[in-house]
Amino acid sequence: MRLQRQFNGQIITLDTRTPLGSGGEGRIYGILEDANLVAKIYHKPTDEDADKLTVMYNYPPATAMVSPGLTAIAWPLDLLHTTDHKRQILGYLMPRVKKATPIHIFYTPKSRREQKPLFNYLYLHRTARNLVASFADLHSSGYVIGDVNESNILVSDTALVTLVDTDSFQVRDPDTGFIYRCPVGKAEFTPPELQGQAFRELNRTPEQDRFGLAVLIFLLLMEGTHPFSGVYQGSGDPPAIESRVRAGHFVYGTRQVPYQPMPYAPPFELLYPKLQQLFIQCFETAYNNPQVRPDAKTWLMGLKEAEANLITCSQQPEHRYGNHLSRCPWCDRAEKLGGRDPFPSRLAVTQKQHLQPLKRKRKRVLNNKPASVNQRSLFTPVNRSISATPRVKNSLVLPQTSNLHLQTLFGNLFEGVVLGGLWGTSVLSAIIALIFAFVQGKEAILGGLIVGAMWGSFLGVVISVYLPPPGGIHRGIALILGGWSGIFVAAVIAGFIFGVVEQEPLIGQTLIWGGLMGMIWGAIWHLFKPPLSLPHIGRLWGRRGAFVGGVWGSYLGTLGGMGLGILAVGWQQFEQIKLNVNSTLSFSEIALRIIATTIVAAGVGTLGGIVAGGLFGTVGGAPSLPLSLHLSGRRGAFLGAIWGNFLGAISGAGLGVLGATTFANVLDSSSTTGATPLLMGAIIVSAGIGSIWGLISGLIWGAFGKL
Repeated sequence: MRLQRQFNGQIITLDTRTPLGSGGEGRIYGILEDANLVAKIYHKPTDEDADKLTVMYNYPPATAMVSPGLTAIAWPLDLLHTTDHKRQILGYLMPRVKKATPIHIFYTPKSRREQKPLFNYLYLHRTARNLVASFADLHSSGYVIGDVNESNILVSDTALVTLVDTDSFQVRDPDTGFIYRCPVGKAEFTPPELQGQAFRELNRTPEQDRFGLAVLIFLLLMEGTHPFSGVYQGSGDPPAIESRVRAGHFVYGTRQVPYQPMPYAPPFELLYPKLQQLFIQCFETAYNNPQVRPDAKTWLMGLKEAEANLITCSQQPEHRYGNHLSRCPWCDRAEKLGGRDPFPSRLAVTQKQHLQPLKRKRKRVLNNKPASVNQRSLFTPVNRSISATPRVKNSLVLPQTSNLHLQTLFGNLFEGVVLGGLWGTSVLSAIIALIFAFVQGKEAILGGLIVGAMWGSFLGVVISVYLPPPGGIHRGIALILGGWSGIFVAAVIAGFIFGVVEQEPLIGQTLIWGGLMGMIWGAIWHLFKPPLSLPHIGRLWGRRGAFVGGVWGSYLGTLGGMGLGILAVGWQQFEQIKLNVNSTLSFSEIALRIIATTIVAAGVGTLGGIVAGGLFGTVGGAPSLPLSLHLSGRRGAFLGAIWGNFLGAISGAGLGVLGATTFANVLDSSSTTGATPLLMGAIIVSAGIGSIWGLISGLIWGAFGKL
């Protein structure tokens, strides 16, 4: 299966013969071109998945990648879409986590003894520290895990921790404030206030993550014992784990609860005193006040202190315990377990003695009732690790060549030219209508704009009724967007009608000019798919830096030039009034002068900005411009304006060169100053027109997502 990376355009091939994992949302596949990457492909991909992944790509945590080859958080590296013209997002790319195992293998005594026998108590402390550091990084970056559980955490033999299944995190878009919720959760790691709640309707908080984090630390340091599991002392059937959590029955706290610790659980006093206090604070004190749960940084300091105070047993060097204890608890525990050492020596592991059966067998009372799903998943979860390495087969994958790519290319090009031409003509038609309406006071056009605003607002509200948030449009936003859309459509129609009625050749030439510029922009858009996303991190240098610097420079230069042009005309009029000079210019003439000056100043600012931004981007670096999807609203409008301005300036300058060399007598038949000033003037004016046209069209285009 061949897909395309969204941000760099690379075509990749999925190894669909040997899936690395499968779940309710999708499957994990290896990448034939790069063994260090894997892909998650959704069973039913949605636009919301694409939007959420785009935000995650643009705003990664600070320490997602600890060092080359070592990943603390398996963050999305890229989005994956189909190679056809639809470009449907199917999943995302993430780093492959090698030589790592789910965390429950390490904290469950039986599985640790069988698979990781030399992972001692010091390593369990270090695992907890690394886990806490990842939580701290995510919370400081504005993310909430939500679905905290043992299957989404992988641990290496050196206690390095990697968080996976990151696309299920709760994500908040820092630009729009929209929250992509985490719709799932596991009862054993869910705080009391969320037990029994519908997660799809809730915004999670870091305080709720802290509960799950404390449960994981407790499991790591207490031999897989859950803080709310114990022998029920009441009447009737023992309550389920979620009922115990909801009631706040922390078995090892200071309050009286109807439970006793499990017979073979380690004593609570085994833990370092500082950690005991933090667990009581989290599970007992914070029962009615979640805000007082210890945060990740508090746990980190406590774990560092506990690890620093571990000492080595004089009888067994693999036994580590806190210096607050008078004797080794692991030696006592090995004796209690009939000789089965929880942390066997290296010699015992070498001789396979740690796998020997117990010296004495105890009678067990059989329970005919089947174990509940929650109980099985708590103590012996069955999960398939996505870090499994597939077998390497000696097969050569040859690229498939066909005419499909060329057909798609020319299809996109034709579509871009047609739609871009229609868009460009419509935009300039609307601009003509607005100019004549406000400069010459055409009441009919103004009335048409008012009617268009009313109908657009009405239709926008109707659409919002049938498409409410979160998947649809908010009613207030729909009212505003509908009104502006109605004004735009009415202006387009009015511009065409006014051009036919007045029979003004200049209007027809302007519409043709807009159509040509739109066709150029549409062709560029569909050929190169310029991005609509500007992350706050990363810079580009060299040729790519020059390009993105030119994009930013054109936008900022246009805004600066327009502002200075308007300011210059306004200051000139102010000086005339101040000096009591009677101006013979009417309001319409002043407005036309402002428009003309603004166009020229925008052209100068745009060209200067492209040059300055390109030079600065080459040396100093420029913010990168990766490709994004379905970006709409304020952020889409802003980024669409940037790209529209840049492409409009380039196409306008190109048409200025063409016009100055081909239609010199039409542009300036009385010019006697030579071809060079005429050429520069045509380029500046055309770049200014293209810049303003691109700003307006890109802003509207970006606000609605994509073409």
